[in-house]
Amino acid sequence: MEKQSNEFIGSTILITGAGKRLGLFLTQHYLSAGWRVIAHYNSANEMPLAECDKWSKKGCYIALQADLTSAMQVNALVADINQLDWPLDGVIYNASYFTADDPQASLLERWQVQQDMIAVHVLSVDALTNGLMTSYQANASIVAITDIYAEKPNQRFASYCAAKAGLQNLCLSYSQRLAPRVRVNIIQPGPIQFLSEHSEAYRKKVLSQSLLKSELGYGAILQGIEYLQQAEAVTGSILKVDGGRANANHYEQLFSD
Repeated sequence: MEKQSNEFIGSTILITGAGKRLGLFLTQHYLSAGWRVIAHYNSANEMPLAECDKWSKKGCYIALQADLTSAMQVNALVADINQLDWPLDGVIYNASYFTADDPQASLLERWQVQQDMIAVHVLSVDALTNGLMTSYQANASIVAITDIYAEKPNQRFASYCAAKAGLQNLCLSYSQRLAPRVRVNIIQPGPIQFLSEHSEAYRKKVLSQSLLKSELGYGAILQGIEYLQQAEAVTGSILKVDGGRANANHYEQLFSD
């Protein structure tokens, strides 16, 4: 990859899973706020082409594709980021692999899904965090997006919950290893923004299990991230952004939608 200009004056952030949904929202926010963004995406980048071109020409945006289940592609991603020589003020580990367990799956099928989940949530994060060690600015902030299920697992998503718990534990370890130069924190989101395919009945049932009983949107996650980025005395912390769902007295796991 050709080395990029390093004349940019401002803060730089790496966002994984930046091609859609929350990751794309965060990418667009940080670009608009004057940051330089390294945007990782898995297979499809939904950033409009005109927007990509606009920010790329300003020297403040680059999109890098990598399948985080592939050690070779993650290794290449680390090398590409290091070659940019863009000092990192922030990292957001947003990439995720979410699916329900299939009770009919064979052992080999279950094994592959679980391997892929561990690769996306744990192995790639470890490789990036360790491989970019020389890129972090003093007081850089790393924020990992886990899930309320990391501590309160849902039996329908056992593999996903285990992988997110692994990510959370890994990042708590890195908060010790990288201190005091880099702060590492965790956000546990709950039902923040539904997918278009979620039925009205499903939405009502999920929100009925939270204390705030409202769909908070991606902006709620952004508020949590910005707090953790700015709070210079906070590291190794877990911030729940879930509308109070994890603390609600009724926490149903068995509905089928």
